[in-house]
Amino acid sequence: MTVFKYIFLCASLLLIASCTDTDYSLVTGKTETITEYVEVEVEPEIEIWIESFTQVGAFDEMDILWVIDGSCSMNAHHAELVAGVEAMMNSLPTDVNWRLKMITAGDNSYPVQSTLFPLTRGDDIDDAIDMLNDLPYDGGEAGFGAVENYIKTDSYAQTWMRNDAALLTIFVSDEPEQSGIDVKDFTWWYEGQRNSVYMASIVNVPDAESVCTYTTNVMTIGQKYIDATNYFGGVVVDICETDWATAVTDATQEIEPVEDYKLAHVPYENTIVVFIEGAPNSDWHYSAQENRIYFDVMPLEGERVEMAYAVKEYNWLSDHSIEVDAQSLQNNNISP
Repeated sequence: MTVFKYIFLCASLLLIASCTDTDYSLVTGKTETITEYVEVEVEPEIEIWIESFTQVGAFDEMDILWVIDGSCSMNAHHAELVAGVEAMMNSLPTDVNWRLKMITAGDNSYPVQSTLFPLTRGDDIDDAIDMLNDLPYDGGEAGFGAVENYIKTDSYAQTWMRNDAALLTIFVSDEPEQSGIDVKDFTWWYEGQRNSVYMASIVNVPDAESVCTYTTNVMTIGQKYIDATNYFGGVVVDICETDWATAVTDATQEIEPVEDYKLAHVPYENTIVVFIEGAPNSDWHYSAQENRIYFDVMPLEGERVEMAYAVKEYNWLSDHSIEVDAQSLQNNNISP
């Protein structure tokens, strides 16, 4: 099916351009050269970009865990953390009964988690700050273990977490995950906790992608958090970004069924092709003004949607360059 998709797209792209080129020349005697120009159709030099997502299901309830590294180095990110929590509270769907709880990233050897009731609809940023200030002193950086222990063994968690609600976990740390639980085991366990599970991470990212003023390396990059988040198709935020709110809002919107999709780059409009579960689909339209695809018929829960197009203009960030390689594209569910 992949081969078919590329053939299908490339066949369409061949129709959009042609050029004039010299086909041959004839030399007669020593003094006269006759040159003929022939109009020939050539394949244009274009790059094909593919973006994809898996449609999520609708839900009425959601439990949210912010798992926060409480080490001293995290004090520098306090303002961004508060702004990120506030952005999520303001962007959560109004028709969803959500509960948001903050816990620290320590495991069993650290103090018992706060027993303040989770934030809910109607709470504001002052309530969020109260919850943040109520967290126990905990320098642990074992986010996977903290989530497992909290859900499995914390007595207060049993009073508010709902087995039939969707589950979203946001990891916040400037250090690697140190619980000793590997990514495969954690994602397998986490996936089995609810029918609908989501994940996001605010961590140090590889240096080539980082906006930090310092060099990130294996001692600081949250690679396990990144890998687990990518497994669930979630959002990874560079902890050195000054604006977490925008990314957290994007992460929140990703837990809602997709009705429209903003493309990463500007396409040649007549090259856009949409596939649902590998089959070409025509139940959509494109807004050039918004650079967004609108689905006239919304994809069903669990369906894989792919959008391919020839790039007319790249929308790279203007404040710093981004080097695209196969791994970074894969991590963001985007293919060259």
